Amino acid sequence: MASCLLYVGAMKKLMMLAALSLVGACGGGDLDSLTKLKDEACACKDKACAEAVNKKMDDTLNKMKEPSADQIKKLESVMEEAGKCLAKHM
Repeated sequence: MASCLLYVGAMKKLMMLAALSLVGACGGGDLDSLTKLKDEACACKDKACAEAVNKKMDDTLNKMKEPSADQIKKLESVMEEAGKCLAKHM
């Protein structure tokens, strides 16, 4: 159940960013950071690691500027993969 909530929370944040995409574009650094965090999430072997990476992802998402339409597609993919990896340990 907690893993579903984690994934839903991440997707809600992503949708919020998508809704704001009409205003501007985020820097590539934010997307690169999330991609690295996704890789970190998929390398986790336990719940403590997954929780730590999830917090880093939350912090990164909260600091992001609005993504472009192209970046939204990439973000959706990154967040979906990260959510699946994190769910294994939550």
